[in-house]
Amino acid sequence: MVDPVLTSFGVMKSRPCIIIELEDYHHNIGYGEIWCNFPSDGATYRFNLLNNVYHSNIVGCEFSNPDNFIERITEKFKTLFVQSGDMGSFYNINSGLDCAIWDLFAKNQKLPLNKLLNPDSKNDISVYASGINPSQSHEQIAVAKSMGIKAFKVKIGFNHSLDIDLLESLDNYFTNDEMMMLDVNQGWNFQEAAKYLKILEDYNFSWIEEPISALSSQAEIKNIIKSTSCDLAFGENITSFDEFISLSQNNKSKYIQPDLTKYGGISLINNLSKKIQNNKIWLHFLGGSVGLLTSAHIMAAINPSAYLETDININPLRTSVLKNELNIENGKIHINNDYGIGGPLNFDTVNKYLVLSNA
Repeated sequence: MVDPVLTSFGVMKSRPCIIIELEDYHHNIGYGEIWCNFPSDGATYRFNLLNNVYHSNIVGCEFSNPDNFIERITEKFKTLFVQSGDMGSFYNINSGLDCAIWDLFAKNQKLPLNKLLNPDSKNDISVYASGINPSQSHEQIAVAKSMGIKAFKVKIGFNHSLDIDLLESLDNYFTNDEMMMLDVNQGWNFQEAAKYLKILEDYNFSWIEEPISALSSQAEIKNIIKSTSCDLAFGENITSFDEFISLSQNNKSKYIQPDLTKYGGISLINNLSKKIQNNKIWLHFLGGSVGLLTSAHIMAAINPSAYLETDININPLRTSVLKNELNIENGKIHINNDYGIGGPLNFDTVNKYLVLSNA
């Protein structure tokens, strides 16, 4: 990564990704991506788990319905992760595999992934620029605007006076058809959040993301939502279907942000979309092109009026891993009519950045 991404919980100096290829007897290949972007060393750890624990349990399996298939297969060794205290990696790997299974199923059905979920799906989705560092906000927002992007998420939660200075500097920087969001990355405790949110009510933005820890109780999350007129967004670090449902039932909760490479995969989003208002689902994603394109298909299918998160920083693993480069035109990701999410991989890019492979 040319410019490290600064967050309230640390610095991201790279954007690793783990790409899964699942090939069936008809030589269709399904692609999935496993969340592993922080800490970067976690990518190697998850790759080794995938090889050493999952591989022999997945190869040779048959399925006729992708929904929750991976969850059923992995139930027999879930205890290993419970014993190790590392459910996060279990959720992440399951999510990537679930996405690959859905992609493989769509290719067998000879349908684009978005059309598999919704035959009337649009073929594009608007994006918002993310990964914007406070010190580079004006420059990075200008780059995003040059791509036709009209929504921008800026990181705060480092230092309150600096956060206010940043918001002051961005005042009147956006047109009436543009929007700004703020991301605290769980940087405040409950008392700090209650205090700072009152101050931030005087500023113009669409939402504040994760003002408090995702480990906060449901009561604390309800109370922080109730305490402010600011719209708050949660979901990227929630690992419970019931918690998503509970959050969606709050009338003041407008933005729910599951990450399909991190928890639950496409199966979670598919089931959530049947239980909650779809216009509340705004997928979180920061990673490579496989996860981003998968997210674009799902968003186009279930909430086409929303914006999909897209890292604005230079990252060839996001733009060039697939043969058809993933480009943003007029602020949108456009989806072609290839089956599944398309493919194949661009091995010129893959081999240039490859660290580990089981091929």
